Amino acid sequence: MIGTHEAQVTVRPDFDGVTWDLATVSGALSEIATTWRRALPCRPDLPLDLPQRLADMARRLAADITSLAAAGQEQAPDLARSVSTRMSALSQGADYAQAITARGGVANVGDTSLWELLRPALRRTGRVVTTSLVVV
Repeated sequence: MIGTHEAQVTVRPDFDGVTWDLATVSGALSEIATTWRRALPCRPDLPLDLPQRLADMARRLAADITSLAAAGQEQAPDLARSVSTRMSALSQGADYAQAITARGGVANVGDTSLWELLRPALRRTGRVVTTSLVVV
C-alpha cells in the first residue's frame, strides 16, 4: 500500500509590505518599458515587450500573494510553490533586462534610476517570499 501525504503551506504574516513592493516593481518596469520604447531609434536591439511582461508578472504575483495571505493555512501548496517559482523567474528576468541596458559600449537608454528604485523592492519581496512560504 502506498501512502500519500498532502503538503500544507504555512503563510507567515510577513506579507504586509510585499504587495506594495511588487506594485513598485511593476510600476518601475512599466516606466522602463516606456523608456525602452523611446530609446528604440538608437537601441533597436531592445526587446520592447520584456519589461511589460515582467511588470504583468509582478502584478499577478501580488494578486496571488494576497490570495495566499487571505487563505492562510488553508491554502493548497501548489499556489505557494508557483509564487515562489515565479518570484525567482521575475528576479532573473529583471537581472536579464537590466543587463541588456547596462552593457558597456552601447547607448544609455535612461533607465538607470528606475533600476535603482526597482532593485531594493525586488530584493525585499524575494526575501519575504522565500522566508514566509513554508511548504510542509
